[in-house]
Parts: sequence; structure tokens; C-alpha cells
Amino acid sequence: MERIVSAENVRARWAYSELLSDRPYGDPSLQALKKKALERVPFEDLSAEERGLLAQAWYPVRGVPTFIHGFAGITTFQLADWSKEQLATSYAIPYFAHEIGAYETPVTFKQWIEAEPIRPIEPGHARYAASGSAPSTQGEPLIVGRLSRLPTLLDGYHRAVRFWKRGEPNATLAVYVPRDALGGA
Repeated sequence: MERIVSAENVRARWAYSELLSDRPYGDPSLQALKKKALERVPFEDLSAEERGLLAQAWYPVRGVPTFIHGFAGITTFQLADWSKEQLATSYAIPYFAHEIGAYETPVTFKQWIEAEPIRPIEPGHARYAASGSAPSTQGEPLIVGRLSRLPTLLDGYHRAVRFWKRGEPNATLAVYVPRDALGGA
């Protein structure tokens, strides 16, 4: 996996990871890519044209303001290995913060996962993803962008929750972070 990638590449990887989910990636031009995903063809083996198609397919499915703003101003991401402490200090998207009654103030991942929801949420929700083993460090990286200039977890909540609750104390998890957040260009 490349250590430094474009924001477009990160969006394409995100879309590829969801092609077989219930997300509405219904564009007929994606059928060959869905077949590759079903056959577990690695993202790295996709052509530049296929990656471009996936990056564009991301917008109608995930292009809501939270995620568009989370990518704003970010041109490159760097793959980093995060500890639980680093994950704890990243922020939750507003949608999840609202579940615990935080409507005005951003909340960290740790605050979000340790708080009780203010109303019932469905059993398949990310906060209940601790069943099963801790995610592999070789799996899809989490994606951290920026909202209100704060490092915010955009994608990978199920993996993050499993890591938080089931990962070994010194374990790390792969995360794409804005490159300038690490002192890069």
C-alpha cells in the first residue's frame, strides 16, 4: 500500500471498499468493478481509469456536506499507524456526536464511544461493532479528514470501534491522515 496518496485515491479506495455493501453504488459502469471486489482483487491492482471511475462514483453516494468539508483543502494523505491514544483524540463526525447530545461542541472519538446515546440506535450501528475480533492492521485504513480544522474520523467507524474495544494495548491501526497534519507538504 502506498504511503502517500492523493485525496482522489482515498475516495476511490473508500468507494471500492463499499461496492458490495448496501450503499447505492448502482451505476452500471461499476459492474466490472463489483465483480473484481467480489473476487477480492486488491485495490492496488486496479487501473488508473478504474480508480478514477470509483472516485467519481463516491460523490453521489458519500458526497454529503460533512464528507465534502472533511476533504476540503486536502490534496494528499499519508498512511500512518495510529495507537488507541491517537484514535482517542480524533473527533467524531457531527452525525455521531448528535447521538450523544453534542449539538454545538465537537466530541472526540473517546468521548463519543464512552458516552451513552440519548435515544435508541439500530443494532447494526458502528458503536456496537465490537463483536468479532480486532481489525487486521492489513485491512482498509481508516480515513481522517478535517472538520473545523480538527482531525475528524470520516470513514472506518466499525473498524475503529473494534480496535478500541478489542485491540491489544500496544496495537496500531492503519489510518489515512491529511499529509500536512504530519508535517509533510
